[in-house]
Amino acid sequence: MTLQPPLLSGVKLRKQFHVSAGPASQTGVLTSVDGVDVEIAKGETVGIAGESGCGKSTLGKLLAGLLPPDGGEIRYCGRAVRTLSPAERERFRRGTQMIFQDPFSSLNPRMRIGDSVAEPLVIAGGGSQQATRAAMLQLLEAVGLKAEHADRFPDEFSGGQRQRIGIARALASSPEIIIADEPVSSLDISIQAQIINLLQTMKSERHLTMIIISHDLSVLRHVCDRVLVMYLGVIVESAPAAQLFEHVQHPYTEALIAAIPRIADGHRHAPVVLSGDLPSPLAIPGGCRFHPRCRYAVDLCRTTPPPLEEKRDGHLAACHLSKEIFPR
Repeated sequence: MTLQPPLLSGVKLRKQFHVSAGPASQTGVLTSVDGVDVEIAKGETVGIAGESGCGKSTLGKLLAGLLPPDGGEIRYCGRAVRTLSPAERERFRRGTQMIFQDPFSSLNPRMRIGDSVAEPLVIAGGGSQQATRAAMLQLLEAVGLKAEHADRFPDEFSGGQRQRIGIARALASSPEIIIADEPVSSLDISIQAQIINLLQTMKSERHLTMIIISHDLSVLRHVCDRVLVMYLGVIVESAPAAQLFEHVQHPYTEALIAAIPRIADGHRHAPVVLSGDLPSPLAIPGGCRFHPRCRYAVDLCRTTPPPLEEKRDGHLAACHLSKEIFPR
């Protein structure tokens, strides 16, 4: 039996940016993604978690083809995107769509939302004006909006409604893959569940493969099959969602899980407090990147980068001390 290649994968992905603090300052190199390997199977929902500045949004844009990698390659159905024919590359671009964190900035404020949603349909061509409008109205209805909303502008909608518009626009090209970058972080708590449920419904009805980027592990636990945890440009833990929470294998993930608010259950939970702030990607620490903030760090951690290796079945972590810290 021949195994199918992942629908989307990244091999040794690397992305750097040249930045400066001001006109007179020297340019530095910011390493956002540093040698990351990732595989996304067809029909899977994968979460990418981590603090702001860890590189998760950059990784999402690399996988979506919105940024070119400085090293490594993106593969679609097992083939490097750079080797695809123009027609195949167009299929990849249409089939991989991104939903952004700020739905207002991703919509043209001077374009009516019906035109924004219909734009991918118009670019694809092949339909009359009436057929295009009918398809656009169906998309609006699918995400919980009404036909009368089509002639309004983005500033006439709430944040939750604008995110629904962004979802409708992403679905207009009939994608295989949706990459949602912090899709609910800018929304009220009361609206977040609605958008997450909408994404799950769209995934089920349209047989989508989905990547959800979030700093909120509780959201990813609820919706994802598998979760990747990033820190300073690398993946430090990867596991099935339930297993990640039940048998954490990296101190950084332990701290992220401990930070999730809990309803009082009568038990006292020992706090896990990270020392200091996330180091600058302009000056990544040697050894284990997490060691300056890790309460377990030993000399080995300060000098030798830990490999991302399997600790349990399907559960990978980059930590020298996993067996000692998390013996379960």
